[in-house]
Amino acid sequence: MRTEFVAPAGGRTAFRLPTLSRLPPLTALRAFVVAARHASFSRAAEELHVSTAAIGQQVRILETHLGQPLFSRQRGELVLTDAGSALYPGLADAFETMIGSLSDLMVSNARPQLKVLAEGCFAARWLAPRLGSIVPALGDVELSIESIEGDTVDLTHFDADCAIVATAAQIPGFIHEPLFPDTVSAVCTPEFAARHGLAGEPERLRDIGFALLRGNGLDPAFEWANWLRACRIPLRLSATGPRFSRQTALIEAISSGHGIGLVRHSLISEELKSGRLIAPFGSPQPTASRYHLLTSPDRRRLPEVASLLALLREDMRALEAAA
Repeated sequence: MRTEFVAPAGGRTAFRLPTLSRLPPLTALRAFVVAARHASFSRAAEELHVSTAAIGQQVRILETHLGQPLFSRQRGELVLTDAGSALYPGLADAFETMIGSLSDLMVSNARPQLKVLAEGCFAARWLAPRLGSIVPALGDVELSIESIEGDTVDLTHFDADCAIVATAAQIPGFIHEPLFPDTVSAVCTPEFAARHGLAGEPERLRDIGFALLRGNGLDPAFEWANWLRACRIPLRLSATGPRFSRQTALIEAISSGHGIGLVRHSLISEELKSGRLIAPFGSPQPTASRYHLLTSPDRRRLPEVASLLALLREDMRALEAAA
């Protein structure tokens, strides 16, 4: 490529158009794109595993190279200037193209891999029992499933192809593919319901406050007071039982006959179908959060991710039809 010069006009200084030999540093371009996407130097630093000061330095290098500011501060918020807004879309697309080309080359030279992050309870109670159909359907793919523990999902250092989490909020930088709607029901074993006379008698909950088991989620649909109100059951509870930080432990306690608890239908569908668990009163209520498959724009193009998404949706449609 040849260097082009633009003649000065009206006293303006001549400048050189960029060529491959005169591009700004790649690290500066990358820092600008990530900072612009997050509207934050600190979040960009977390994603790129560098310090906030390093991001600021790289952005200043780019601004010096271009001779104009790319960011400004307005009421404490980091916003793009007109120049930054003009620059960002093209650079973001260029990096996506670069990542896609590198990914295509790496995939073509190796056995396809699919790394999935999933909430621990979903991995144990939904994915694991279905591996017999998932693995053959994916074909010659090396599948790994890593559990996410806790109610706060931190995808800052996302190093998987996709994640399966229950969320009601949009997480910046990810494509959200809804899997299926979900409901919450009060469930227990048939023996527990018979022992305490719960069939069609929600008022008997007052006598077993010690056995009203609870999870530790952020979704308000899983609080007893909210669920009873949604079911139009006029009942105030003065006491409730233990709270579990893990849904797996909550379901185990319920299945062992130690109480009645509010649980996602998707996590206990097999137990409800077989009769090992029952809903003695009330009706299923929608949850505020639903399970989504989250993935980055570049990894959404991977055929393994598309296949897994199709499998999950097909399996849930089959369960809904059977119900």
